[in-house]
Amino acid sequence: MKRKLLIAVPLLALVTLAAWMLRPKHETLGEAFVSEKGAPLLSSIAQVREQVVMLHYGERVDVIGKRNDYVKVRTNAGTVGWVESRQLMETAVWQRSIKLLDQTRGMPVQARGRTKVSTNMRVQPGRMEPRLYQFGRNVPVEIVGRAVADWVQVTDEKDASSEPEETKKEDWLLVRGVATRPPGEGSARGAESTNTTQPGDQTVPIAGWVVARFVELDLPDAVREGAASANIRPLAWFELNRVSDPSGGKPQYLVAAARGPEGQLCDFTALRVYTWYGKKSRYETAFIENNLCGQLPVRLGKGPKGEPEFRFRVMDGHNEERVYRLNQTIVRRVRKAGEAFGKHGSVRKAKREAK
Repeated sequence: MKRKLLIAVPLLALVTLAAWMLRPKHETLGEAFVSEKGAPLLSSIAQVREQVVMLHYGERVDVIGKRNDYVKVRTNAGTVGWVESRQLMETAVWQRSIKLLDQTRGMPVQARGRTKVSTNMRVQPGRMEPRLYQFGRNVPVEIVGRAVADWVQVTDEKDASSEPEETKKEDWLLVRGVATRPPGEGSARGAESTNTTQPGDQTVPIAGWVVARFVELDLPDAVREGAASANIRPLAWFELNRVSDPSGGKPQYLVAAARGPEGQLCDFTALRVYTWYGKKSRYETAFIENNLCGQLPVRLGKGPKGEPEFRFRVMDGHNEERVYRLNQTIVRRVRKAGEAFGKHGSVRKAKREAK
């Protein structure tokens, strides 16, 4: 009996050691995050394959292998399969996306718009910067900032611009939006005015930089018509207040705009305020200021008597802040005590004119 035990115990130890050495190993090559609205997890990379499950934007996976344009991954649930490498982002890029979202969370909305075409969102202005996500067409976004970058043609973005392909500058917008939408609600929600996640949505908020030319602003009719007649490009617009009218309350608008081509140093070079003229039932230009070099964001507030105010900084080397106040249909710049009325700092009220 003792002899049998002397033989059995070492054998059992050897079997245990062999089982431990041959156990399934969960070694990884790192982690990655899904960068698409939907990324199919495939059973193999052969021609005949099946979709195991659908991964969604922001999901974390372990990378356990690579072959050509595919990456073998394991999900948090333990499912193993293959994903196209272009549908994943590295951890460093994912962390930058989180930082961008945190930075923009408290920034005031400057305008709202929708994507004209499939549009890549990047971590910084520039078409060669890492891509965070790709919006489809007609996706609502909130604009919170602007920047300029060199124009570069890339293969995964169609640009219908008729401008020459030599080195040039183009505008970029910092936007907030959502990376996914509830199943079956993509087209239905497209008609809504909200742009970011709402309570109960199964969506993921996202922020990043997109080419400004690929976004069409959702401008009120009064702003669109006024900008067209003044030959300016609106970059930001705001409802200052509402005035009473027999047909209902009428909003009064502030517009920050620019003239000329993209790529200018200034975020905006002109201001317009459009007010409602009840006697003639139409909008009129109540305030004009040109030759500015304004910097976004424009921030709204209230004066001592509840009057609408707006403020922004000018890119004049001193980062001066300007404050303006609307009193009925008159806009005046609010100056500090002792501040002189310089030639370029003056404000003029526009003559009443129909658009």
